[in-house]
Amino acid sequence: MNKVKWCDYGESSLTLLAVHCEMDKASPRVPYDPSDFNRCVHLIQCLNLTLTQEKELLHKTMNIYPEWTPFVKSWGKLMGLYLKDKDKGGSTKLYECLLNLRTAESKEEEK
Repeated sequence: MNKVKWCDYGESSLTLLAVHCEMDKASPRVPYDPSDFNRCVHLIQCLNLTLTQEKELLHKTMNIYPEWTPFVKSWGKLMGLYLKDKDKGGSTKLYECLLNLRTAESKEEEK
C-alpha cells in the first residue's frame, strides 16, 4: 500500500480528522482562508475517501459543529473556486467566499 504523507495541517483540517476519528475537538475551527481550505482538501485526499464518504464526513462535521453548516452547504462552490485557482497559488474569490461564510456565521451567532 502506497501511503500519502500528511504534513500540512491546520485547525480546520484537524477538526475534520477529529470527526472522522470520532473524537471531540476542544476548539473546532472552520477553514479561514484558501490555505486552510487546501489543508482540508488534502486531508480528505489522504484519507482516501470516496465522494460519498467525503459528503458523510462533511455532514457529520456540520451536525457536531454547527459553525461548519454554511461551509458544508457551500462545499461544491468552494471546491469549484479552489480547483479553478489552485495552481495559481491562491484565490481571491475563494478567500472572499470563505470570509462571507464566516461573517454570515458570526451574524447568526449574535442572534
